[in-house]
Amino acid sequence: MHMEKMKDNLLKLVRENSAPALGCTEPVAVAYAGAAAKKYFKGQVDTIEILVSKNIYKNGKSVIVPGTGEAGLDLAGSLGFVGGNSDKGFMVLKDISEDHIRTAKNILKDGKIKIGIKEGSPDIYINFIVKGKDEVVETIVQDGHTNLVKVIVNNKDIYNKSTSEEESSDNDFLKQLNFKIMRQITEEIDLKDLDFIAYGIKQNTKAAEEGLTNDYGLKVGASLKKLESDGLLKIDMPRKARILTAAAADMRMGGGNCEIITSGGSGNQGIGVTLPIMIVAKELDIDEGKMVRSAFFGNIVNCYIKAFAGKLSGICGCAIGAGIGATVGITWMLGGTDEQIQGACNNMFANISGMICDGAKDTCSLKLCTSAEEAVLSALLALNGTIVHPNIGIVGTDVEETIKNIGYLSRQAFTTVDDVMIDILNK
Repeated sequence: MHMEKMKDNLLKLVRENSAPALGCTEPVAVAYAGAAAKKYFKGQVDTIEILVSKNIYKNGKSVIVPGTGEAGLDLAGSLGFVGGNSDKGFMVLKDISEDHIRTAKNILKDGKIKIGIKEGSPDIYINFIVKGKDEVVETIVQDGHTNLVKVIVNNKDIYNKSTSEEESSDNDFLKQLNFKIMRQITEEIDLKDLDFIAYGIKQNTKAAEEGLTNDYGLKVGASLKKLESDGLLKIDMPRKARILTAAAADMRMGGGNCEIITSGGSGNQGIGVTLPIMIVAKELDIDEGKMVRSAFFGNIVNCYIKAFAGKLSGICGCAIGAGIGATVGITWMLGGTDEQIQGACNNMFANISGMICDGAKDTCSLKLCTSAEEAVLSALLALNGTIVHPNIGIVGTDVEETIKNIGYLSRQAFTTVDDVMIDILNK
């Protein structure tokens, strides 16, 4: 494929996967499916059944739904159905009112909602079925958190979108890239085309500031900041990345109402890619244009890894996706060679690729901030000549092979981890 065509395709793909999101994307995806169903449902609700993939179930079980102070896919689905706006995508719950919340909770109280797991479904899958006296409406979201693929009204398909071919096409395109090509595109792309990346950095920084000034989730970011002021913690550049990243995740996973800009369809990964890069740029007085290109590079790499490992996995995506994207961007931004950029990635993979995903919740801020600090350190180590040797453990002969190894591990081993984790969650 010609380089210009690759550049256009990659820009389109990254842009589509960088969107404003309010709340954790898995419960929000369920809310989106509910809001889409509401468009076609006219009467009174008798029952709602929501069937989801294992990963949607795991990631939606324990995270706070924005504005409610409570967790649950049933609440997210009910709230989306009652007052969500599917036209707003990840911002489906933006205009939710207290009346909507009360009505949604009453549906739960009346025992009208049932949640189940759809065995053998894709990583991202939601089937929302609402029944009334004389009507049944069913929506299916698949392969993308806001990718509505089917609407069925009273057993008639009124909307049907082929999704597997589109998803496969994106993955096939990404898999033909390599780090050198991704770096070249980063350097050649017109900066004017990256306004959405610049906006994402600013918005995610605002979310972090919100997390530092108000009580959300575990308050990891605010607690680390307090330890500094108490003289118990020395704050250097990597630790600043840890604190700010934790604060943004605290806000998001604690049910805050500040929007996040995603990376690869994930809000936490949007935080994890952009904020470490922003901190390093700020600390070392690097110009905004280079910082924005760095974040674009990081977003590309995050999407690239997902093509092999899957959008949702038993491995923490903040570790093997966002953290890798951040270390790539930082290493390139600081003048790293191709060898150093790829070396920084392998440093990260050798370090934290064993981090499991035990569901989306407030403790994600701990994993995310670990990935952020290690992303900075891995870049600095690589720039200083410390790079893990090839063909050791998960690390392959080059970074592309390492990523294929990660994908193999994710698909072959961590599906079992997911099954065991769901058993643990359901005890």
